[in-house]
Amino acid sequence: MAGVVVLDMTDSALAVTLLTFWRRAAQLALGGFAGFIGDRLGRRTTLILSQLVIFAACLSLLLLFQNGKLSAWQITAAAFIIGAAWTVDAPARAALVPDLLGNRLTPDAMLLEALTHSILLGAGAYLAGWLLDYYGTAAGINALIALTGLNIVLLVWLGRLQLPQTTPVAEGGVWNSIAGGIAYLRGNPGLLTVVAVSALINVLVFPALSLMPVFARDVFDRGAIGLGMLNGSFSLGSFVGLFLTQRLRRRLSFQAIFAAGSLLQCVAWVLFALAPFFHLAMLLQFLAGVGQAGFYTMRNVILLSSSSNEMRGRAMSTVSLSQGIGLPGELVTGSLAQTVNPRFAVSVQGVIAAFATIAVFLKAKSRQPANP
Repeated sequence: MAGVVVLDMTDSALAVTLLTFWRRAAQLALGGFAGFIGDRLGRRTTLILSQLVIFAACLSLLLLFQNGKLSAWQITAAAFIIGAAWTVDAPARAALVPDLLGNRLTPDAMLLEALTHSILLGAGAYLAGWLLDYYGTAAGINALIALTGLNIVLLVWLGRLQLPQTTPVAEGGVWNSIAGGIAYLRGNPGLLTVVAVSALINVLVFPALSLMPVFARDVFDRGAIGLGMLNGSFSLGSFVGLFLTQRLRRRLSFQAIFAAGSLLQCVAWVLFALAPFFHLAMLLQFLAGVGQAGFYTMRNVILLSSSSNEMRGRAMSTVSLSQGIGLPGELVTGSLAQTVNPRFAVSVQGVIAAFATIAVFLKAKSRQPANP
């Protein structure tokens, strides 16, 4: 939604990608501290505070809009604040799952969480496009405020549940916590591979999502409704991909599904950027969503299931950190889209990402001990 509003204000593809740039800047700045914050404040308290920050940011945007003072830089500032809140929120939310259900049910819980996320994301994409096209910016911001308020109510209710303390809190200060997390990753090649691939995808592939308003309006001439259809197709693909992931995990390892999902995303985005017409682009967005399901779900499952209870929060904070590392990718993508064209930016970066991802997986495989 914010991308459509900023594009209409500025008519600049670079300005649109700067929204995600500053969100990633927040992730890069706070990603290394997220696990420590969640451990120290308590995971449920961290979730409530982060949602309150998001609620306040959205309310500020609404007040500025109603007074005729809303500008692109203010939306960008809000993107940074919301990105900071989500950076702290996401690791705490994921790390709370084993506390609620135990390690045995964690993979099923993560699949269910991803399924719910894809349903709501798809519905939200269509709703956002419809609201912006027919009712304008204020309606979209009001919807965000209402949903964030509902999140806060649910989290306060969750805070009343009594949970056993299953996760020890690491001793020492924040820098010891960060150093311990880095050392832990370096000593676990499987986790290190997941984090490395996640960083590559975030640097080279995910910036394409920032350009969806540009593709919808300037490449395919479809406007806000077209943006909702493209994003909705991606979410529908994620929905279907989760069912496929559920079936495949009975036959394939978590690592194999993660690798397949990562590569499918890269290939689908390259083909999407080169698609000559809108409905083919929607199909390729669907396939990218299928790949996203395997990548996103198995990344979290591997990090949670392969980490000790003490290191779980810090392992999940590497997800936010790897997303923040995508910050230069946003600048490169926006600059290429502005100076050359969006198709070139997305297709070239997708090709580079595919080959780099294959190289990381081959390197990790070569380090595995041979079977006796």
